[in-house]
Amino acid sequence: MFEFYLLIFLLIIVCAIVISSLKIGISPMPSSKASHKIILDYVKKTENKTIIDLGSGFGSLAIFLASNLPNRKIIGYELSFFPWLISIFLKKLLRLENLHFYKKDFLKQDLKNATLVCYLYFKGMKKLEDKLFEDSINTTIISNTFSFFNIKYRDKLYANDLFKTPIYLYMT
Repeated sequence: MFEFYLLIFLLIIVCAIVISSLKIGISPMPSSKASHKIILDYVKKTENKTIIDLGSGFGSLAIFLASNLPNRKIIGYELSFFPWLISIFLKKLLRLENLHFYKKDFLKQDLKNATLVCYLYFKGMKKLEDKLFEDSINTTIISNTFSFFNIKYRDKLYANDLFKTPIYLYMT
C-alpha cells in the first residue's frame, strides 16, 4: 500500500512540474558540471557580492556557487513550486547560509548591483533583455546555452560536455 501512495505522490509532483512548465514556457533543466565550472570561473572575476540565479530550477547551480563562494550572497528565483521546494530542502540540508531561494518571478525583482547567471530559453532571454533596457541595469550576465538578441557577448566559451554547451559572458 505504501508503494501506491508513493506512486500517487510522485505522479502529483510530475503533473505539477508539467503544468508549471507549460505555464512558464520551459521545464527546469539542470546545467552540466562542466558548465558550472565555467560559470564559477566567470563569477569569480566579478566584483559584485551578490549573484542571482534567474530561474534556478532545482538549485544545482546556485548550490554549487554558494558552496564555492561562501563570502558571496547567492539568490535563486524560481516559479515552479516543486523545484523551488527541493532547492529549499537541499539548502537546509547542506547548511548554506549564504544561499537564498525565492518562489518569485525574477522579472519583477530588482536585479541591480548583482551578477546575473541564467539558463533560460529564447523567450526568457528576450524578456530579460527587455528588462535590462527598461530598468537600465548595467551588470555582468552569464548565460548558459542561450544568447541575447540585441546585446553582443563579450566572451563565449564551450563547456567540455556532451553538447559542447556555449556559455556567454555579457557586460551591459
